[in-house]
Amino acid sequence: MHFRLTFAASALTLSAMMSACATEPAPAQPVAEIDAPIVDSSIPLSPAARATAVIGDNGMPVGISAYPAPLDAVKAGDMAAFLEMTSGLSQEDRDVSPLFDAFLALDRAADGDMLAARNILQSSNSQDDEDGETGFYAFLDAWLLAMEGKPDEAIERHRGAAGSMPGLTGDLSLAAMLEALGRPEQALAVYEFMTPAEIEAPEHQFDPKGLLYSHVRTVISRHALLLQRLDRIEEAKAVYQKLADAEPEEAISYAAALESLETGKNLDNEALDVPAAFTQSLADVSRALQEQRIIRTIMMGGQIEGFDDQRSAFDQVALLINPEDEGLRAAVIDQLYEHALYEGVAHVAMSAPEDTASLQIAAGQALIMSGKEDEARAAVTRALEITDEDDRLQTLYGALQLRTMLHDKDGSTELVEEVITLASNQAERASAHGLAAEINDQFGDLKAAAYHAEKARELDDTHDRRMALANALGKVGEINPALAILRTELLGRPNDPYTLNSLGYFLIENTDKYEEGFKILYRARSLAERDPYIADSLGWAYYRLGHLKDAQRLIEQSRAKLEPHKHWEIETHLGDIYWHQGDEEAAREAWQNAIEARPPATQRAELEDKLANGLTTPKPERQALPSVSIGDGEIDRQDI
Repeated sequence: MHFRLTFAASALTLSAMMSACATEPAPAQPVAEIDAPIVDSSIPLSPAARATAVIGDNGMPVGISAYPAPLDAVKAGDMAAFLEMTSGLSQEDRDVSPLFDAFLALDRAADGDMLAARNILQSSNSQDDEDGETGFYAFLDAWLLAMEGKPDEAIERHRGAAGSMPGLTGDLSLAAMLEALGRPEQALAVYEFMTPAEIEAPEHQFDPKGLLYSHVRTVISRHALLLQRLDRIEEAKAVYQKLADAEPEEAISYAAALESLETGKNLDNEALDVPAAFTQSLADVSRALQEQRIIRTIMMGGQIEGFDDQRSAFDQVALLINPEDEGLRAAVIDQLYEHALYEGVAHVAMSAPEDTASLQIAAGQALIMSGKEDEARAAVTRALEITDEDDRLQTLYGALQLRTMLHDKDGSTELVEEVITLASNQAERASAHGLAAEINDQFGDLKAAAYHAEKARELDDTHDRRMALANALGKVGEINPALAILRTELLGRPNDPYTLNSLGYFLIENTDKYEEGFKILYRARSLAERDPYIADSLGWAYYRLGHLKDAQRLIEQSRAKLEPHKHWEIETHLGDIYWHQGDEEAAREAWQNAIEARPPATQRAELEDKLANGLTTPKPERQALPSVSIGDGEIDRQDI
């Protein structure tokens, strides 16, 4: 597989993944007697839920008859139908998961009916077999009290529930509640208590420290943002500097983030009210529960597959409390997009209470993937029309990527020039040139791509920028300079699977050092056994050495892991393998898949030639596989 590159849009982007912890029940708390009936199918949905209804050709909501099961309504982003189906379940069926009744309670809260919401929780909790009340229900009840305008009761209730919540969610939620209820100093004290004395950033994407670091980033980012809202700018910068100190290589990005804290530029930092804080806390819990499921599955030797309907339903219901939370809406969109639920993506984006440029871009991307290119172009045009000055640069990034997917070379070139012109600091200029490199590569202008990759690296000399430059140099035939970069990067990151992958794949694609490339890729695979991109790279190394069955096995595994998405390079590799094994029909099908996955122009031309003429190159000669050991792939300075 070619280089896997990841560029953070902003150093202030928050990671909300929480760690798992014990979920013991909290002590029972008295709840006022409530005469309101338990919600059933006769009680209307909240306006926020009704606003999510998918509308049919007749102009009316499609309703529950459109969905075989509640999961299908979640995939469509139709919370109106989902909640109606949930309320129609028997209590016995709802008792299967505490979330069913919680969802109904949250919709009542979204409608302002706190009495009914609390009654649902009380009734559901009383039917649990556990002694005392679950921490989750106590957590929800605390927030319902806050929504009801009872701050002292809410805080006391929350303090009793926080300790039984997963990971950091209890403390993060308490801090959000304290801020929303007008007690920022107490919120700051919670954040200070949560911040570790020493912060250590992960070495690479597969580093186990990454999970803990994501928690720390969340705490510090929210701490800094609260200080900024209080106009305590120097304190905010001092707090955020702790992250900058942990990642010195990312100094340019952190400098831009610190500038945003000082000036407010590119920083959407509105004060939290109770609904916004509640929604944020619900999203944190949703991610924590997902993480618990992942950890349990991995510990039992399994792996997570398929759409996580529980998390998506949780997040979409949480969004009913504060539909204006564009960050959570974006997270829901990402979940749906990851599983190719493009109609759901477009619906969730377009059913927001406010039409924004970023949501138009999200809808546009889904429309492209659904084959609705005219509607996608209209979404891009609309995004550029409604964006404001503060958001224009970010909108341009999205519009440029969509125009590239639409093969609009002239329109893309125009936007690239505007992006570079609008970039006002070093981090923005580096990002602009990095994006220009990707766009030029996509349209086949490899020299321009290399030029912009070099400019990006000069402005922001980070690992990701250097890897992108090596990739670009290799494509214009500058093999030795590219190899020098790759080998040097591996010297600094000897156990990073993606750095190993990049060097190993480069060697088998651009040199005759197949044995070295195979050993490096074998080591990468041993460090990241389930990564589909690394499996594809090692499979291609087997292919180069003439072991086609081994190659096919690994690359077909890569294809399966990425489903329902397809990657043009994986499909290209499979097509070549099938052809040399005599299955020309499967080969052409794979090559067609590759073309439909929007490869760069240079590779697209090669694929179209293969479709027309088949392969003209001989089958790779079978060679003995190199013997491998755990140390293979390590680099020292004399190799550079």
